[in-house]
Amino acid sequence: MTIRRPGAVIRHGRNHARGTALAAVCLGGLAALTACGGGGGDASGEPSDSGYSTTAQPSPTETTAQSTPSMTETSEPAEEITEESSDDTSYEEDDSADDTSSDSSDEEGATSGVPRGQWTGTATIDVDFADPGCAGTSESYALPATLLIDDPVGGEENGFHLSWASDSQTPAGAFGVTSALDGTDTVDGEPVAIGYWSLSDDGSGGISGSLTDSGAAEGAALNQVFVPKPILPCSQYMVFPYGMAPGTTLEGTVTEDSASLTLSGTSLDGTRSFSVEWS
Repeated sequence: MTIRRPGAVIRHGRNHARGTALAAVCLGGLAALTACGGGGGDASGEPSDSGYSTTAQPSPTETTAQSTPSMTETSEPAEEITEESSDDTSYEEDDSADDTSSDSSDEEGATSGVPRGQWTGTATIDVDFADPGCAGTSESYALPATLLIDDPVGGEENGFHLSWASDSQTPAGAFGVTSALDGTDTVDGEPVAIGYWSLSDDGSGGISGSLTDSGAAEGAALNQVFVPKPILPCSQYMVFPYGMAPGTTLEGTVTEDSASLTLSGTSLDGTRSFSVEWS
């Protein structure tokens, strides 16, 4: 019995040494540790959990995200169709505006049947003075004058342009009438267009008109009558141009062979009233 016991002790020691050597091998490296874990483990939770972490990597969301651009592309053509329809409407509005403007230009281009030409004669001018603090005075003058009728100037709304004036603008009784002005300002060089008179005709030679704008605001009062003005109160008179006031009237008859006109009104300051007859 004494001999068997040592043998048993020896075998026990060999088994213990093998377990110790196996543990040392398992601690030797990462590959041996993995092998040990695989061999010593059963169906525990850790291996199965690590397997799910690797299989959870597929990207099904990427395939579903690719379908969203197709929805955006289908919405874009609808916006383009809306823009084209709005452009067609704007073109129709422009065409109608052009038709309206062409009709109005045709109406403005209408002219009268008053004959164009030049007529001469002698004008009789009667003037009444009414200076403040002075006695009333009347004067009469006779001067040769010329009438010109032509097509309307630029900016004139009348069917014809009328210019009527004494041949000389220096003596007492001189006068000048023009229906419109189209020119250039001699001060600033800017274009000037003023319609002084509103004229009409009856189609058989009769004409009439009214002074609607004196031109005084623009410094271009070209409708004037030249009559004496006192230098001193009620004395030493000199010829001075008085602008005609709005409301001055013109009536007459113009044919191919003759013309007769009557002009009557007051000065801008109200101190002179005048009448011009010409045939």
